[in-house]
Amino acid sequence: MRSKIIVAAGTVRSNTLSMRHTVVLAVIIGGGLWVAYGFAQEAYIGHKLSQQVSDLRHQNSVLAAQNAGYHKDIEAMTSGAADEEEARLNGYTKPWEKLYLVTDVPSPSPSASPGPTPGP
Repeated sequence: MRSKIIVAAGTVRSNTLSMRHTVVLAVIIGGGLWVAYGFAQEAYIGHKLSQQVSDLRHQNSVLAAQNAGYHKDIEAMTSGAADEEEARLNGYTKPWEKLYLVTDVPSPSPSASPGPTPGP
């Protein structure tokens, strides 16, 4: 049995890919996709980490503000100013001070309404 010769001797068929070229192309495409996936994954992780960093910085600034308030309270308690402030809130004054109490205008008391009038 003889096989049919499609191409003349000494010429190369350029219109079809050989199996070797197909495998090499598939490996290159697979490697490119793998590298692209790796870069996308790293970019996503980097974005999430930078978001966490900004959240933590915000929390740190809130905590720093709270700590500053606590330090002011501690200084007031150790210097005795807190006791004086508490006493003033309860109405105590120093002997030489005059106390002026500022209040709202009292609401008018209800006037005595006349009782029911007797009928004829």
